Amino acid sequence: MKLTIIPVVDPTDQQYLDLYKIWPDQNQYQIQTLLQSGEKIYAARFNDRLLAAAKMKVDHQQGTIYHFLVREVTRRRGVGLYLLNEICRQEAQVTHWGFSLKEIDEEQKAVMTSFLFACGFTPTPENDLWEKRM
Repeated sequence: MKLTIIPVVDPTDQQYLDLYKIWPDQNQYQIQTLLQSGEKIYAARFNDRLLAAAKMKVDHQQGTIYHFLVREVTRRRGVGLYLLNEICRQEAQVTHWGFSLKEIDEEQKAVMTSFLFACGFTPTPENDLWEKRM
């Protein structure tokens, strides 16, 4: 099957299990609350399993991506790049992207910093926030 990027709108039981593997600190109630608040979750799906996910908020033409995570067993295969590019493509009305590293643990921040540079993001004066203008 092909890797696809999907908006997670009404998660199935299997998707909740997969999201728990991506974000072990998030339970079903927290995910439901986030989705009901108007924020969005995008996920990378392969063989009906979610391999990576990101949360995002949109305010007019400004979007912020946060809690971006690719499962350990799937890293270094282009899944994160594809997820990020597809989020930006599917949310075409957004012209100014922010990417928050506040939810990322310290040892992963160095990896994410390199990833964001490679994706055309630049650091902002605000700690742990990167940006990209489209």
